[in-house]
Amino acid sequence: MNQTPKAVHPPEKSQAKPPLKGGSLMGGILYRILLILLLALILVLAGVTVYALVFRNGGIRPLVTLPRLPSFTPQKRQEQIPAGTGMFTGIGRFRVVTADSPPMTVVLSIAFPYAPEDRAFAEELDSKIQDFRNIASAYFSAHTAEELRQAHEDMIKAELLRRYNSILQLGQITVLYFNDFMLLF
Repeated sequence: MNQTPKAVHPPEKSQAKPPLKGGSLMGGILYRILLILLLALILVLAGVTVYALVFRNGGIRPLVTLPRLPSFTPQKRQEQIPAGTGMFTGIGRFRVVTADSPPMTVVLSIAFPYAPEDRAFAEELDSKIQDFRNIASAYFSAHTAEELRQAHEDMIKAELLRRYNSILQLGQITVLYFNDFMLLF
């Protein structure tokens, strides 16, 4: 058998080019430059903030000073509440519609002093919060806005106080305060 020798060709080289060594070096330099710029920006912002808060105002103090508002607490309220007395505000703020057509809205928040050391009475007050709200809602929804405007606030408080005390068994409320009492049209 006569064999012809086959031509031996060198192995083909792959077409992919090796990565350039300079490219990764260039990326590292750009990364470092950007990092330095970011740190410089942070330092400039921190310096401007410190300057604005401390040196510009002559010390650390607020940039804007709000005027002091007068106290809205009536003088007689401070005299009637003895020291050590708590203020029951658990009823919270609520809205009631009046008997008008179309109805008006009354926004109301009721509070009253009580002795916090009398735990039994304090627990009774907590358990009657919904009853207090229902009593006030029934009272205001039975009157028109005009009737409420003409009625003296002390008369409304006296009636609510009478109704509140009628459901209490372990103590009595002596005075009511309206933190909010607004008629909305």
